[in-house]
Amino acid sequence: MKRTFRILAGVLVAASLATGTTGCYNDDDLWNKVDDLDSRVTALEEAVTVANTNISALQQIVDALQSNVYVTDVTTNADGYKITFSNGTEAVIRNGVDGVNAPAVSVKQHSDGNWYWTLDDEFLTVGGQMVKANAEDGRDAIAPEVRINDATHQWEISTDGGSTWTSTGVVAQGVDGDSIFSGIDNSHDDYVEFTLANGSVIQVPKNQQISILINGPEGRFNYGDTKTYQLTLNGIDKLTFTKPDGWRVAVNGSEMTVTAPVAANTYAETSGTITLIGLKGNLSTMTELKVEAMNLVTLTFEGAEWDALSIHNYAPGTTSTTSLMNSGYMWVDQTTQLTTEGPDGFMGGWGYPWFVSSYNANSLDQDSYGYFTYDLYVYNPNITGESTTGGGNNGSDNFLTTFGYLDLVYPYGDGRPIFKFADGKARTVESLYVTSTCYFYSVAVSGNPLSPALSEDVTYYATGFDAKGNEVGTVTMTFATTEYVPDRWIKWDNLSELGPIVELRLNQAGGADNGYGYSLPAYYAVDDITISW
Repeated sequence: MKRTFRILAGVLVAASLATGTTGCYNDDDLWNKVDDLDSRVTALEEAVTVANTNISALQQIVDALQSNVYVTDVTTNADGYKITFSNGTEAVIRNGVDGVNAPAVSVKQHSDGNWYWTLDDEFLTVGGQMVKANAEDGRDAIAPEVRINDATHQWEISTDGGSTWTSTGVVAQGVDGDSIFSGIDNSHDDYVEFTLANGSVIQVPKNQQISILINGPEGRFNYGDTKTYQLTLNGIDKLTFTKPDGWRVAVNGSEMTVTAPVAANTYAETSGTITLIGLKGNLSTMTELKVEAMNLVTLTFEGAEWDALSIHNYAPGTTSTTSLMNSGYMWVDQTTQLTTEGPDGFMGGWGYPWFVSSYNANSLDQDSYGYFTYDLYVYNPNITGESTTGGGNNGSDNFLTTFGYLDLVYPYGDGRPIFKFADGKARTVESLYVTSTCYFYSVAVSGNPLSPALSEDVTYYATGFDAKGNEVGTVTMTFATTEYVPDRWIKWDNLSELGPIVELRLNQAGGADNGYGYSLPAYYAVDDITISW
């Protein structure tokens, strides 16, 4: 259209020259008319772009409202607004074009809860069916397109991607502005308000950062046990949950109690997920707690039967671990069948089983508790001198100690201390606690004639075996570093990654090499072993 009128203007000028009309002729008026027409065409083209952009934005706003998507940001610029949604999409709303009206395309919510496109406040129909403005059941909604017919100068609308066009009867002239949006209000704390040209209002929630946090113990339960969890609820108006069959869940304010099914309930699910679902208006959030019921026992080595096995029955500083070992020192826990034995592959069969002990002391003097004759003492900085009480995890009395290792460089044989299940049936060692013995702590910090002080990390290794003695896997933890040697009990909590095993051997490596391999005192202290099956 622009090119046609510029050629026409040229023809008129040429014609005037050919007829001899020269001299004071002024063609400014003609060119002004042509330029006005150019501006008009540009405005019409821009109006079409703005209208289609705003129709697309309106559809995104309706989709956000129906899909629990919320507004995270509204940016104002000279040409309109940019709306950012929580699903990462953006909608652009542009200001109307001066001197050009637009068809009254809008949306209305029907009684079925869905939004449908309207024209002049009447529902648009195709084949007798209203055109849905929001997506549903995984199907995208249809966004109308508009254009201006070059011949009739009327706005036309298409609902089939531009294959067919229908006149709206609206001439693209005479009125300023946008007939889709009449205003946007971002002043509210909880929502953005979009006012449409037909007077209807759509409110889309803002990001209110609703969340649920579950605080409490891990989700591994003994059959029939109950655990309590504290909930941190941020912006939640309503809370509901789902759970596995046979489990009991109760939520009272910010506290949740969970009870596992009893073992006799063969219809209950032994594992699953508790899902908490929080709602606030159109917003929702959820969080999960994995739960599992099992036979779950923690050996604390407390009680008369364990006291009778404790080496504290020997005089402090005179305990002969060799004589204990040679006398067939043995114990078996009747509930879990956990037992111990001395390794037979270390330097001709010299190795320790796991001894029950309660000796603990706070001195690192290598003339006293930091010396090898006090090798089975746990280092306890919380006491004065020595004690046979309070040295275990959580201040209990008894724990296990032993000696042994498998040198990763020198072939001294396998002296790793052994746990095993006496009945030969596989069980899972979930976790245990470890700390330093006095002898290890003293040498790691200060060194001695046989070993320099700790110069690199000491790593603990736990290796599992099946009933045939085949190795099934190894997990590790960093036990001590040059910056920190443990003086308290530390939970080793990745042992369950080994799965069901029949035998467990511990090892330590790293530290320093005195020229003959691992040189730190390879003594261990273990307490509170948790076993499941």
